[in-house]
Amino acid sequence: MVPNFLKNSYPLNKQYLLIPRFALRILGFYPESEWNVWLKSWAFFNISILAYGCYAELYYGIYYLPIDIVMSLDALCPVASSIMSFIKIFFIWWYREQYKQLIEEVRRLTEDQNTLRKEKMKRWYFTIATRLTALVLFFGLCCSTSYSIRAILTNTLLYLNGKDIVYETPFKMMFPEPLLAMPIYPITFLLVHWHGYITVLSFVAGDGLFLGFCFYFSTLLKALQQDLTEVLGVIDETKKYRKLTESEKVMSLSKIIRRHNEIADLTMKLSSIMVEITLCHFITSSVIIGTSVIDLLLFAGGYGSIVYIVYTCAVLSEIFLYCLGGTAVIESSQELAVKAYTSNWYGQSVRIQKMVLLIIVRSQRHFVVKVPFFTPSLPALTAILRFTGSVIALVKSMI
Repeated sequence: MVPNFLKNSYPLNKQYLLIPRFALRILGFYPESEWNVWLKSWAFFNISILAYGCYAELYYGIYYLPIDIVMSLDALCPVASSIMSFIKIFFIWWYREQYKQLIEEVRRLTEDQNTLRKEKMKRWYFTIATRLTALVLFFGLCCSTSYSIRAILTNTLLYLNGKDIVYETPFKMMFPEPLLAMPIYPITFLLVHWHGYITVLSFVAGDGLFLGFCFYFSTLLKALQQDLTEVLGVIDETKKYRKLTESEKVMSLSKIIRRHNEIADLTMKLSSIMVEITLCHFITSSVIIGTSVIDLLLFAGGYGSIVYIVYTCAVLSEIFLYCLGGTAVIESSQELAVKAYTSNWYGQSVRIQKMVLLIIVRSQRHFVVKVPFFTPSLPALTAILRFTGSVIALVKSMI
């Protein structure tokens, strides 16, 4: 049965940033939450668990690199995602006020688009954003849970075969001996298990914010297209032609230009506060995908391979969200220029023609969520996957 929040009938005001809001509130980092002592303590606890987990995984992977390459890669594969999650949640906290302002401004603009046609368009974008982010959350939770199940299953089989139980955590980490011995071991196991969920919620929050804002910007640009068509194509909500006076057209176009500039400013603001997250994600994406595929090949044939199948799906869906969101903004910006050019602007007065040409020129400078060296888009995803294939081939030849 499909959850209600994934259905088209779910209220739009609740759909707004639904999954990243859910993830950040669990972790204690949602920008609009009241930043009291209890929330600060809970957030500090979670980020401390995540930080120590990154250190312990990395230490384990480097320590076993010259000893056992398979065990080393088993630790280094998830640590890349853990480090990325730490970076994401840290910068979400660092730019907390900017995120809060952006969330409020985008909410205000999207709520203003309340005609029947715009509501239908908003529902489509909002629902798709929720579903795609929920898919990443699903893969992430399944992956993290499968690591814990693998550890439990391994010890169960050892116990049934009369062998000594190996006191290991779900993720390969280096711990002091007392933490891996009874009676503290179950607590260590649970904390490491929670570390996995913190990792998942952190990257879902960062990825969901990026995709959500990109889709909401696309919604606003699509709304501008509809408004422009109604002014210049002169079509109202009943699909009948009606005449507007010169002053009405000028006033409507002035509002469109102001909103267009406001969307451009919001896009630049999103780029500025997500530059570190997006840049690090794109730089490490090939390594993360490559190590997951290599581990999948190394563990092929065993039940451990299931872990890396789910992990590979999770990391692929992550980078897909970034590229899809960036492409949506670029294409919506391009479509606005096309809509303006193909409208009946040439039959208007000189003043209106100048205003429309201003919109066309502004739209040709495509809205892009920029980061140094990269532009999140589907062509960039193709390049990343090609490079990932080269990394996999190189590492396989060395093992």
